[in-house]
This record gives sequence, structure tokens and C-alpha cells, in this order.
Amino acid sequence: MRLYLCRHGEAVAQAPTDAERPLTERGRLEVLALWQDLRAEGIQVERLIASPYRRAQQTALCIARAFGGQEQEACGWLVPEARPQAFFDWLILQPEQDNTVLVSHMPLVSLLTAAWIGEPTARPSFRVGTVAALDVEVAAPGGARLLWMRGPG
Repeated sequence: MRLYLCRHGEAVAQAPTDAERPLTERGRLEVLALWQDLRAEGIQVERLIASPYRRAQQTALCIARAFGGQEQEACGWLVPEARPQAFFDWLILQPEQDNTVLVSHMPLVSLLTAAWIGEPTARPSFRVGTVAALDVEVAAPGGARLLWMRGPG
């Protein structure tokens, strides 16, 4: 199963709570441009799942816009403080869907990628808006291989 793990776009530094921090205009434009480029290169999106935090939801909306209005779902297991194993436990119960995009936060995106590729100490760096393409065999540690990573710009 092809899966795309994405960190949210650039967000404002301050808001009443961390969960309420919105994307900046630059963040919106960078995410939209990156995913328009990916679409032009043949990337497809069948399912779009994001953290319920505002900046992740807005990032998912930009991705949806690049693909003509894809529906998006919220998942509480994609918040910054979530544990990779808790997310894997949730994902294994989901119907398998190729070309799924997951929008989350640091440190979870780095922890998930490292666990999935079986290298828990080699945590990849995710700048805001970065996406990692994974070939996933199973939602478990060591169950995927990293195909590529790409950020805005």
C-alpha cells in the first residue's frame, strides 16, 4: 500500500492553544504548490486523514484542493504527542486503502517513519510541509520502506 506521511504546513507561532494554531498564508501556498506538483507527477490520493489540530486540518484542505476536493477525515491518533504504536493499532483496524495521505505533526511524523522503516534511532527530519512516501506492507514497526521525501520549495 502506498502511503504519504505529511507534516502540516507553516503555522503561526502563537494561538490560545497549540491545537488552534492556523497555517500562515505562506504555509497554505507552499502546501498547495507542493501537492499540485505531486499531482502533476502522477501521485494520486484516495484517502486523506489528518490530525484534528487546526493547522493539520488546513493542510489537508490544501491537499484536497490540489486534488479537486477530496474528502478528509480527522484522526485523534495523529496528534503531536501520540505514540506510534497507538497509531499502528488504529490503522491496522482500518480498511486497506492505497494512496492514503496522513497529515500530522512533529515529533510523530519522524517517530512513525523511523518505526515503520525499522530504524527507530534514525529519525528523519520533517520541515513544515514535508511529505514522505512509504511502501507499507503492514502497519507495524519494520513494515514499510521509505521511497522518498520532499518538502515545499
